[in-house]
Amino acid sequence: MKIEIATTNDIPELMELHDRAFFAIAAEVNWLDAPGLKESLEQACEDFPKYMTLKMLSDEGKIVGSVRGRVEEGSLYIGRLMVLPECQGRGFGKILFREIQKRMPHDRAWLFTCGEVQRIVSFYEREGFRTFNTERFENGHTWISMEKK
Repeated sequence: MKIEIATTNDIPELMELHDRAFFAIAAEVNWLDAPGLKESLEQACEDFPKYMTLKMLSDEGKIVGSVRGRVEEGSLYIGRLMVLPECQGRGFGKILFREIQKRMPHDRAWLFTCGEVQRIVSFYEREGFRTFNTERFENGHTWISMEKK
């Protein structure tokens, strides 16, 4: 496996990865209209320059995982940590998660995630993140913000 900085040419493959990784989780908790699940190619292209996006490549050159980050006022926002469902459980997410934090100097890191998927929340907790805000939606789902200082 190799980690590189993604380019605009990677956007279509990153969108496919996003759909495969996040729709499986959304289906698991029955929240198919969760924030961030519906993004057009135009939106993805518009947002891409705002972040550093890392991609993890298989030996065949296929993107199997990705994460993005942006630092503002010393605070690193980490988003879209995603790994193809068939590649999960091999430590790829952990490698990407730690790599984005290494490459982007910061005083604090933060992210948000679905509060109902305990294995994901537990992963972030094992990485030193703690919940600092919980947003409850009318449909009963929760979106939690986590940080590490």
